[in-house]
Amino acid sequence: MTAGAIAMMYKGNMVRVGKKPVLSYVVACVTLFNSGKREIMVRARGRSIPKAIEAVGMLRRSFLKELVVKSVNIGSEDIKRYDGRGASVSTIEITLTKREEENTSGMIEL
Repeated sequence: MTAGAIAMMYKGNMVRVGKKPVLSYVVACVTLFNSGKREIMVRARGRSIPKAIEAVGMLRRSFLKELVVKSVNIGSEDIKRYDGRGASVSTIEITLTKREEENTSGMIEL
């Protein structure tokens, strides 16, 4: 995956989950945290909601064990279909933050 493809998936601190493989979104989240972000939001609509939940679970289990789910917001958006009719699409926004590392040595880290 190119850097341009990763940049298209997230804007600011938000990763939008869509049709790509789950690992693509996991990499996008890791990239954001490694770039210095302390908090990110994973957002999905409709059929992509299970993929967003899977990506967050994979992040917490395998990649960034110090992650904490700060909040989960669910809702719906009214959209206009290609045939002109209205529809309602479910949404989820999962806000993740890194837990602060505890300094048990008593020394100040610089």
